[in-house]
Order: sequence, then structure tokens, then C-alpha cells
Amino acid sequence: MFRFGMFRGRIPSKMNWESVRGMATAGISAVPRRRWRGLIITASVIGGYAGYIYAWRENLFSLQKDRENKPKLLVLGTGWASVALLRHIDTKLYDVQCISPRNYFLMTPLLPSVSVGTVETRTVVEPVRPLVGTNIKFLEAECVDIDPEKKRVVCQGTPSIDGSQTNESQFSQRDVADNIGGSSSRRVHDGARTRPPFELDYDFLVVAVGAENNTFNTPGVDSHAHFLKELPDARRIRAAISDCFESASIPTQTEEERKRLLSFVVVGGGPTGVEFAAELSDMVHEDLSKNFPQLDRSEIRISLVEALDHVLSMYDHKISEYTEKHFDRENISVLNSTFVKEVKQREVVLQKRGSQEKGSLPCGMVVWATGIKPRPFVNSLRKRVGELQSNPRAVVTDTYLRVIGAPSMYAMGDCSSIQMPKVGVANLVPDGTKELGFDEFAALLKDRMHEYPQVRTGHDTSSRLWLSSNCWLKKDLLFPSHKFQLESYAQQVKASFEKADLNGDGKLQISELKVLLDEADKLLRPLPATAQVANQEGKFLAQHLNKLALGNDANDLEPFRYRHLGSLAYVGGDKAVIDFSGTGLFQKFFGLEPINGRGAFYLWRSFYLTEMVTLRTKILLAFDWLRSKLFGRDISRV
Repeated sequence: MFRFGMFRGRIPSKMNWESVRGMATAGISAVPRRRWRGLIITASVIGGYAGYIYAWRENLFSLQKDRENKPKLLVLGTGWASVALLRHIDTKLYDVQCISPRNYFLMTPLLPSVSVGTVETRTVVEPVRPLVGTNIKFLEAECVDIDPEKKRVVCQGTPSIDGSQTNESQFSQRDVADNIGGSSSRRVHDGARTRPPFELDYDFLVVAVGAENNTFNTPGVDSHAHFLKELPDARRIRAAISDCFESASIPTQTEEERKRLLSFVVVGGGPTGVEFAAELSDMVHEDLSKNFPQLDRSEIRISLVEALDHVLSMYDHKISEYTEKHFDRENISVLNSTFVKEVKQREVVLQKRGSQEKGSLPCGMVVWATGIKPRPFVNSLRKRVGELQSNPRAVVTDTYLRVIGAPSMYAMGDCSSIQMPKVGVANLVPDGTKELGFDEFAALLKDRMHEYPQVRTGHDTSSRLWLSSNCWLKKDLLFPSHKFQLESYAQQVKASFEKADLNGDGKLQISELKVLLDEADKLLRPLPATAQVANQEGKFLAQHLNKLALGNDANDLEPFRYRHLGSLAYVGGDKAVIDFSGTGLFQKFFGLEPINGRGAFYLWRSFYLTEMVTLRTKILLAFDWLRSKLFGRDISRV
């Protein structure tokens, strides 16, 4: 019996000793061959990894060298305008840095949904660092001063000695636990937030720090009212709503005090106030009334206070009327033409327009959503720039978003306001011209309308001179086979010409043209402080800066033009409103009228689902809507 490797047993009679020896040798040599193969694979993996590390280091060193040669672009803020710019700027052309006390992007239109638990907080935020990429350096700090002459900013982010945050002027830092009596949660003063002041130089600076809530110097607002502008505001409102219902359910609570706790006041009839009132009404009807069956549903009162004649006054009047009727069906009291004179801890003092009498409205919670005002940082920047900054409410820029009076500085978003140039006869009409015929008038407007938005129309064609320049330039693209549109353009110009031709001689005298242009200048209005405007400004400025870095002259580039895409608002009960006013050709030629009802609600949700910046937040938002519909809102206070 013999054993040779895997061969075991009696040797066949026909097999000679040479073949047996060969088989044994092959079995023994297979082991070192496998070892060599493993060594080669291991060496290849280690070599490849080493090469990758070497290439990564070389790329890092080259990137640092490129940063030394590229212009330094510094962006202040992480809002709609800033994130749009950071996502479209070419980092091969600029060394980009971003500074903000908030290290995330916030989907602000969904804050009313967050405040009642329809949408969770993590759904509406997106971390800035992965959002903008590794080629952009982000620093979580607050810019406190700018030196336009030295092109330098001063930043800090360290708490003061008493523990209060230095960036309280930028964002409210009151903890949710501050409003919870007897809670074990507390604010802990640890040593994690230690950030010394620092300075940064820049070649180009973009200021997009946003704005803060405007209290209009109303007494008691800062102390007793909730704002709805940042994520901590929504968390505090959610906790306060829970407090009101938990307090009202105490058995020993008096009837008068219970009714006060179940009364909610929303100040401001704009989109934010309307949407919060609608979300609160949904929460009361669908969740709180079921979870607190001991409370009388008829005692729950939601009041919306508006100083103007109608809510959503910036929308089409049909939408305002529909919203007020719908709120009446949802038991939301709308108090139009009513001013808030004072906000107290347990009541709101109101005064009707035209009346000297004041009345009080007991309430458990007040939400203040009336408007915005510039931050103290913006006011100090305006003073730094000088007298050219004449607007007390914002940083004034030209149509290229350049800060007037400060070279190499741009501003966009809620903290800025674009100064549109006035037409003027001297700027529009060549010297020596005494009168204009219809053809000359039409050609003049067509040639110069890109410089003056006054001579372009919005949705009110009867009071403007000309259709939108965007529509004129794109008419052949949108309607290549339709000739009726040319007649429409001719009719608009002809109507303006006939309106200005006071004596009816078929000629416009210079004096008549001056009257018409003065009326056009009066039509100028600042752009609304909306996410839609800020997003378009950010994209425009990124493209503008990219073109400048490639050698283009700024004056040869197109100025910023806002393209209104419509307005949306949720009004509760799975109903929404959509206004297409001011959308140009889409409204005029497609005959788009204001939409309301359940169909508008599905469009509203579809729009915000597509506007979420990443796939992660899109999925989270869809699941939040599904969760709240199937299982209800989470009313716990965490």
C-alpha cells in the first residue's frame, strides 16, 4: 500500500513507476504555485492602493496650488440664493469659501408643515458640506464686519462669557425646553463650541444673509409671540401647541382658562400665516381632537389677523375670496383690516381700522408672520458702504446684483433690493428728436426694453407699455407657426401709443412721451422676498461670475431678469390655491386662470416634492406625507 498526495490505494498493474513519480511531483509543486499567485495578487492590490494615495496627494497639492492662483470668492449665508450659487459656480475658476452660522440648507416653504408634525425636521434640512461638494470650503461662523476697502471680513462663532450665542442676531437660539415648565431637559454649557475670531480676505464677496422678522415695534412681540422663519421656531411652535392641549386637559382647569388655552392667533395674512393656520386646522381636526376626546371641539378657535382688506392680497382677488370662504368652512376666523396693538402673555390687543376702540382676544399661543426687516449686520454694511446705500430696508444693487458703492461685492436674496434705472426721455430718445411715429415708437421699445423693465408688461397689460422682453425674444421659439401672436404684440404697442397720443395726430410729441415714461417709472416695484426670487438670483450670479472669469466684460453680459413662475399656497383640508398672474405668455396664450381645490393641492405637493434639493429629502418628504395620512401626526413633545 502506498500514499502519494491525493492518490491513495493499490497501484494499478498497468501503471509504471515513472508515471507514479510524475503524479507525486505535480501534487507537491501545486502548493508553491498557489502561494506565488496569492503573493502576486496581494502585491498588485498594495501597489494599486499606493498609486491611488500618491495620485490623491498630488491632486491635493495641485488643488492647493490652483487655489493660490484663482480668485477668492467668499459667500455669506446658506439660504436659497447662496446654495443656488454654490451649486452652479465653477470651482475650476474660483477658490470658493462659504461662511454661515447655519451648516444646513433649510426648505423654508415647508416650515408650517414642520410646526404641526406633518413633516419631520430632518426632512426639510440638507447638510451644506455634501450638498455643495468638497471643492468648496465651508466654515460655520458668523460674519460680523466687512471692510470693503481692504476686501476683508471679520468672523466669529464663540459664545460670550455669559453663555449666550454671539449669533443670536442672526438666528434665534432659545431652546425648546425654555417653554416647557418642569422639564428635565436643559441647556448645557459645555466646552464644545470654542471658535476663535478670524479674518478672511476676498476678491469677490457675495452677501446673502437673509432678513429677520419685522415686529413693527409692536409691544410684547419679542417676548410673547412665536416667529416662523427658522427650524428652532417650528420646533417651539410644535411644543407650544402640545402644551396648550395638555394644559387644557387638566381636570381642575377652569372653563375660561380652558377656552383661552384652546385659542390660537396667527398674525399676518400672507402665504406663511395662511399656510400655518391651514396646517394647524388640519392638525386640530384630524389628530388633536381624536387624542383629546375630553375636550370640546367647539371650544377650539383659530384666528387669522390681517391688516389689509383681504388675506393673500398679493394673489389674484379670486384666490383671496376663495381662501376666506374656505377658512370660514374650516372654522378659521379671518379678521381683516385689523391691527395688533400689543401682544401679552395671555391675550392680544386688537384695533379695527377706522376705529378708536381696542379689544382683547385671549389666546394660548400667538404666531407672528407679518414680514421681514434687515438684520443689524446688513444695516452696518450699508453704513460702511456710504451714502449711495439710500434704501433703509435692504442693500441696494444694480441689475447685475453688484452692490452700489462697493466694488467686487454682490448681494442677493432677502437682504438686497435691485435698483432699476428710470427711463427718462434723455436716456431713451436720441438727441434732436421732436416727435415719434408709431413705427419709430415700436422699434424704440423693442431695442431698449432689455434695459428698462418698466416698458415690459406683467399680467396687467392695460397699464404697461410692452410685453415682457423674455416673451418677445422667445416668441418665435415658443410659437413658430402662430401668426396671431404678432398681432397681439402690435395691439399692445398700439394701445400704449394711442394712450400717450393725447391730441390724436398719430405722432408722439416729446412732452407726451415724457408723461408716458413717468407713468412707466411709477410701475416699478421691488421684487418680493421669496425663495423663487432668491433661487433665480443665485443661479444668475453663478453664471455671471463664471462668464467674468472667462474674460467677458460685465457690461456686455445680460442683466438679471426675474421670471415669475406662479405662486402657491396651502389652505387646509387637502385644498390649495395656485396663481399664475405675471407668468407672461403661459398665462396669456394658454389662458391659465387661478386654480383652487384638491387638484391644486396635488400640484402644490408635486411642486415641492420636485423642489427638494436631493433624492434623500424627496424620499423623506414622500414618506412623511404618507405616514401622516396613514397613522396621523406625532403629537408628542420631544
